[in-house]
Amino acid sequence: MLEGFSEENFQNCVRELIELSDKYQDGWQLHRKEGTNSIYISKKSVTNLRATDGEVSNIVVTFEYHIAYHSSYGVPVLAFYVWKQDGTSLTLEEFWKYNSQFKNNNMYDTLTQLDHPVLQKPILTLHPCRTHEVIQPFIEHSKNLVISWLSTVGHFVYLELFQEYLNLC
Repeated sequence: MLEGFSEENFQNCVRELIELSDKYQDGWQLHRKEGTNSIYISKKSVTNLRATDGEVSNIVVTFEYHIAYHSSYGVPVLAFYVWKQDGTSLTLEEFWKYNSQFKNNNMYDTLTQLDHPVLQKPILTLHPCRTHEVIQPFIEHSKNLVISWLSTVGHFVYLELFQEYLNLC
């Protein structure tokens, strides 16, 4: 568990992210699971992916990103659904084919399918086990730990942030 980063801190950070998103019309939305205090945020984005395995192919996909608090690890988690234009989901293995950001030897340790911390449904997830190591250097200086963390890990799954967000890192 990340010392000094509670679910309350997470909720404050994502609310601030939502305020910026609303200001810049970036598309992030806040969701609350009915009957609980659990929240998460989501955003959809359409992206063109290019194969990285020597094959010459491109596909257009839609990502639906989710950021939630993982209470077991005490950190935020970045999860996503990704599907092709025909509506079929991209498998984990297909995603790796189009992503040069991951090394073959640690793919399953880095990106895996887990249950969504709030919705309890399977979703592709950047594994939270090392998130505390990514966030730790930001603890004392960041104005918003969730944005600082996202600015570091988002590019691994084609999630880019507007420059305005980075002012809170």
